[in-house]
Amino acid sequence: MPTIYKPKRKKPSNDFSRAERMKVYNTQRWRDLRALKLARSPLCEVCLNADRTKAAEHVDHIDSFTKYTGDARTCKAYDYGNLQSICAECHARKTIKEHRGAR
Repeated sequence: MPTIYKPKRKKPSNDFSRAERMKVYNTQRWRDLRALKLARSPLCEVCLNADRTKAAEHVDHIDSFTKYTGDARTCKAYDYGNLQSICAECHARKTIKEHRGAR
């Protein structure tokens, strides 16, 4: 039976590998910072700006730390002022928008 060749989707050239991101997300420092942000801002900040009330499930980097290198990356990754509490729906919408802009 013949097979159909389906080429793999190419990742953007500026793609930041999952393994590299997990170096931040697997640290105790990140877990503590995330817990602090959710404790101080338990509601989705994007929804609040649109006059909706929804519980936050994620902590999102407003300005992605993956765009930076070296010490600047570390500073952005753990900068409390660069974080927002966000619900799953708003987080997915933001991620899709960012990926479309990367193309």
